[in-house]
Amino acid sequence: MKTITALISLVSVATAFLSPSGIASASGLASNASTNGTGAPPCDLLIEAGLADRVRFPSDPEFELRIQSYWALDTRRRPWCLFMPHNATEVSIGLVALLEGKDNVHKGAGDWHIAVRGGGHALGHSNNIEDGVTIDLFYLNETTYDPATNLASVMPGSLWREVYPVLHTQGVVVAGGRDGDVGVPGILLGGGSNYYMGEHGFGCDTVRNFEVVLADGSIVNANEDEHRDLWRALKGGGINFGIVTRFDMEAFPDIPISYGMRTMPGNASEQFVDAVVDYTDIQQQAFPKDALIATVIHVSGVEILATAEVNTAGILNSPGFDRFARIPQLTPFAPVVTNLYALAPVTSLPGGSWSVFETLAFRSNRQILNYIVERNRQLATDIGVAIGPASFLSNLIYQALPSFFADISADQGGNMFADILRGHNAVICTIEIMVSSTQRDCALAVTLLREFAADIRSYSVSIGADHPLVYLNYADPAQDPLGSYPRRHIKHMRKTARRYDPDGLFQTRFPGGFKISRVRK
Repeated sequence: MKTITALISLVSVATAFLSPSGIASASGLASNASTNGTGAPPCDLLIEAGLADRVRFPSDPEFELRIQSYWALDTRRRPWCLFMPHNATEVSIGLVALLEGKDNVHKGAGDWHIAVRGGGHALGHSNNIEDGVTIDLFYLNETTYDPATNLASVMPGSLWREVYPVLHTQGVVVAGGRDGDVGVPGILLGGGSNYYMGEHGFGCDTVRNFEVVLADGSIVNANEDEHRDLWRALKGGGINFGIVTRFDMEAFPDIPISYGMRTMPGNASEQFVDAVVDYTDIQQQAFPKDALIATVIHVSGVEILATAEVNTAGILNSPGFDRFARIPQLTPFAPVVTNLYALAPVTSLPGGSWSVFETLAFRSNRQILNYIVERNRQLATDIGVAIGPASFLSNLIYQALPSFFADISADQGGNMFADILRGHNAVICTIEIMVSSTQRDCALAVTLLREFAADIRSYSVSIGADHPLVYLNYADPAQDPLGSYPRRHIKHMRKTARRYDPDGLFQTRFPGGFKISRVRK
């Protein structure tokens, strides 16, 4: 029983899957740049553009604080310098300096690139870099609300646990991240799963305006009335068009929500899968204020089934979750009613590990979901043999994608991927491995994880349960989420990228993230 109790405490954060103050002084190296230079061309360009006090080198205390604040060990890379602008104008000046600079800066055998960091929760190379400059948007972190327009303006350096308390004082909330430690821009540019999806759709669907710094330094607003093509492309299109410096989001009343975590034994997995399919096919539309995260957890050789069950109207024990309530419970189900600003920080998944994701979507089909659970058991066993069962935590996460989500998106102007949900209810399946030991052990886990993903993908095709969507926010760097979107939307993103970035600088100078130029024609 003690072992189960300890595991439950881990489950309480695992199922959520879902700052320094002031300005540090520029380093001595930077202060002498006007006469000697730093030897790092892009950093010198920023200093020569008048931004020396926004540049941080490894010799600056703030530099290491920012690196250590990345969620996963994978992303704690150390660029030549950090550029930490305080507003959109400084982003513009810095971007022009980095992309245009002197004629000889981008020539020769040397090579350097640019990354953009929002909250620092994304994996892979999407938000940090080693050979070059990382633009850290930490100081663009203000949140405001205008009751006249009912718009919450959220800046990209914020974490959701910082956004919600500010909006709570105004009596409103937005369809943002469920994990309080997640940043604003990554979620909204990749889609935006949230607790309010049954009524409001993906987070990107609720963005009424993006303020964007383009590659040429111009600052534009993209919304339904101006730069509409850019507005639509940014909703799921990632970092292919510019740097977003403000998200103006539709707000709605900050009603206390009901949240409960249910834990069940691993041997009840078939009932668990039945409940996931029932929720996807029937209950999510019948009870649109409900939200579900269903997880299969492997930790220290033990399997636990868990759910995070939410009702955004604050209704305890919503009937939409009845099928889960019939499964034997490991601990009593004790939901609470609270506001999102109080909930988001305590349901955050802890960082500080080597972490990898892989995601696929499938039709709402019991056969494939049961197969995945069984193969996931074997995966956990294989990783345990390879690196030791105490060296990792595994989360297999099911999230409902019923077809009516496409209608919600269309009613709000459309996004780049939701149309692909039409006609078939789907379940998004994400497998996350968090390795606490070494980078080598993580590499071994990655190899086994990708073999697992290839197997379940092949099996789903063989039984006609496959679904094309690869959800960008959970995708492995080796996957192709943009290529999974409807073809007309891929064409729209290509056309929009050419219009707003005709030289393709966001395709070449910003290697991180998923690039529309790499999608097969």
